[in-house]
Amino acid sequence: MATTNKTTIETMKELLADPKNKIKLDDFVSENIKKFLATTNLRQFPVEGITPNKEEFLERMKRYEEAVRELQQIVILLAKWGEPEQILLLEKVFSRLAEVDKGIGGYTLWINFGWYPLQILMYSGGIAALAGKKFDVLKVLLTTPVPFKNGHHALIVPVSSSLSDVGDAWKWMPGHERKHTPRSEHLHELLQVSLEELLFLGASYEKLFDELEVYLALAFSEATGRDWAPIGRFGWKYRYQEENSPIDRIITDAKNQGAKWPPVQIGLFHGSSEEFVKLAEKFNERLNELNWF
Repeated sequence: MATTNKTTIETMKELLADPKNKIKLDDFVSENIKKFLATTNLRQFPVEGITPNKEEFLERMKRYEEAVRELQQIVILLAKWGEPEQILLLEKVFSRLAEVDKGIGGYTLWINFGWYPLQILMYSGGIAALAGKKFDVLKVLLTTPVPFKNGHHALIVPVSSSLSDVGDAWKWMPGHERKHTPRSEHLHELLQVSLEELLFLGASYEKLFDELEVYLALAFSEATGRDWAPIGRFGWKYRYQEENSPIDRIITDAKNQGAKWPPVQIGLFHGSSEEFVKLAEKFNERLNELNWF
């Protein structure tokens, strides 16, 4: 579909504004998915024959971030402004990207790193959703079923587990060598520019980022049935901010609002604030065990 030299942002805003454009919107999103996949396939990012090293890792990171930029804009705008029917396109984006072959043989680091663009999109859409208090969108981002390891799992599972398995390679990023949560710190820096450009979040960006990471961790814990989950920047804030830490603020909201708490009203955490609080407080026990300080 020709866009007559309009930017992705301009085109998306026009298509989102009029429900009659649903076919054109679907086509535009599909074209950008295909474009992304063509630039990030195994020929462009081989998982065999290239030994993992710092230089290659940083180069791949830069190329992934550049390749996903237009899809990132699409996901942010869908998450913030999309109507229910339009939001279904987010499922399409994540399902298509998740099901693509990321390699079987080869270096595990490169295979796992293939999920990095999906995490950029998950964070971008999640922050936009929280900015608009659209927990139906957050549910899509966390729970859309995708193929992973001979089965189907909630999207949060392959994204978080694969990128956690990248391990200490995240510390290859300049300035992050001594950080406890280098991936989280990098995403915090990376995403702010795009989200500020599109949503003008200002000082609220950091709060939204931290809250999203809490939801990501607890959704992962729930989906896997494990007490473990990747810990982001909110981990060290838990110690420094005590009752005002990101996770404690969310727990307080869940307790105060009960069945009216928006995340459980749309079916997250089994639709039960009590179940969420139990899960979150158990996760807090792990935060108390961190020896980062």
